[in-house]
Amino acid sequence: SELETAVRLGLPIVCVVNSDSAWGMEHIGFRVQFGEGNDVGVKWGNVRYDKVAEGFGAHGEYCERTEEIAPAMARAWAAGKPAVVHVAVDAKANAEPPYWEQFASAYNNYY
Repeated sequence: SELETAVRLGLPIVCVVNSDSAWGMEHIGFRVQFGEGNDVGVKWGNVRYDKVAEGFGAHGEYCERTEEIAPAMARAWAAGKPAVVHVAVDAKANAEPPYWEQFASAYNNYY
């Protein structure tokens, strides 16, 4: 709904969505807490947020490689209307980021 509001009001904003087609860090948390294969509801299909943005009348960009991001951002800002830049990220790299051990320790202590 925020995207619809931005389009309706003509706000020139750019949103970047980093997507691994899952609740990435939650996925690893489920594996830690419940074991491999017990990750129901944390993965989904290839949702194209750039296409969702276009459905609202915003500008959409899709990036799969690092070198595509800067040109996509330039086009998004140049569009002069709300834009979404969807950056596809590697699910494994996203699931175990730097400092993962500290996060996992806090997670396990909480639950």
